[in-house]
Amino acid sequence: MIDEVKVCVDAKVKFFELYFEVPNSLQGEVDAFIRETTELGENCSSAAEFEEKFVSTGLSDRFNGIIPKCHPKSVKMTKEQKRHSVETAKEILKENRKELAKNALTESANRVFNDIRDEQISQSRERMLEEGTMADYTIARNRAENVRGLFRFLKNKKK
Repeated sequence: MIDEVKVCVDAKVKFFELYFEVPNSLQGEVDAFIRETTELGENCSSAAEFEEKFVSTGLSDRFNGIIPKCHPKSVKMTKEQKRHSVETAKEILKENRKELAKNALTESANRVFNDIRDEQISQSRERMLEEGTMADYTIARNRAENVRGLFRFLKNKKK
């Protein structure tokens, strides 16, 4: 196999070994994929030809179909990767700081509003229980729901 083709084949074949744990139920399919990819690489005279045939023979689709069925391996990050990750996170936060602040304020306001509304509902319920009007309220609400349900039923029947 030509060196430039071997690089392409190894990239596809070793991908599973390096980044994924293949379940036992899928091992046969992965082995067949590796075997067919290696055979294709042995029959190609250039990397471009290999990549073209990899797509046209459907191996690319099989490769993309196998990946979601495998479990990613956890990998320890190097110091350089960690530094890059932190820099990227800072950059993302810096770019989106206005939107993040706006979302945080909106979330806080919604939480306060919901707490106030829930407290008012609770107080209203307690007041109705004390006044003895809770049963009347429940009966009236159930009647209104029954009427709405009847109209929905008739509307659906009409369709």
